[in-house]
Amino acid sequence: MRFFSLPGNIPVTETISRRKLSLWGVILALPVCGQAPPDFRKTNWGSTQAQVLASEAGKPGEVRQSEGEIVVRYDGVKLADLDVSVVYIFVLGRLVRAKYLVTAAHPGDLNRFIADYRAVEPVLRGANGQPSDQKAVWLDDSLQEERKSYLDQDRALAEDILPSDRNVGLAVSKGFLKLYTEWTTGRSHILHALTGADGVITHQIEYRSVELSALEDQVRQQNPK
Repeated sequence: MRFFSLPGNIPVTETISRRKLSLWGVILALPVCGQAPPDFRKTNWGSTQAQVLASEAGKPGEVRQSEGEIVVRYDGVKLADLDVSVVYIFVLGRLVRAKYLVTAAHPGDLNRFIADYRAVEPVLRGANGQPSDQKAVWLDDSLQEERKSYLDQDRALAEDILPSDRNVGLAVSKGFLKLYTEWTTGRSHILHALTGADGVITHQIEYRSVELSALEDQVRQQNPK
């Protein structure tokens, strides 16, 4: 489920007990829900699991533990007219990360994943403004008519990739091409990504708390797979 991780800044020599106390101090200093605009859907970073559950209609499709985190998933949600799952990630009982996972499957036309990506972009830009970064990362040009030097120069942005382009969906599915768009707001880092491997494409929009990112990284280090 996890797409990327940010390095923590906690000294290795510090004891676990002291680190937990320090981390709880950070959490307790956070504003409670209702004191700030929502960070993700109807919730704020630092919300409890009970507060998040109360903000969603119906019951979650899954609640599980992974690497010291609690993962809660809701299915059957719409984003830009696409079917998505909503995933909340909790550390030490507090919300630190969340994401939309687009559940559409296009086995007959993989380029439709590119169309889905482009459909979500205006929604994210309308909510968060112009992105801080975007890129089309070409790792292999074997499915393209142009060579990688051209692709890296003239088709280097996510917005340069079109559903009508030859074999771009197939290239994503094989891991030859990855699309990213990023935003950083005052409280959140947002990553819109289209990636793939072994013929499977993953389309997700991940939201991560800027303030609590080190907390999540530390707990994951203490609970390796």
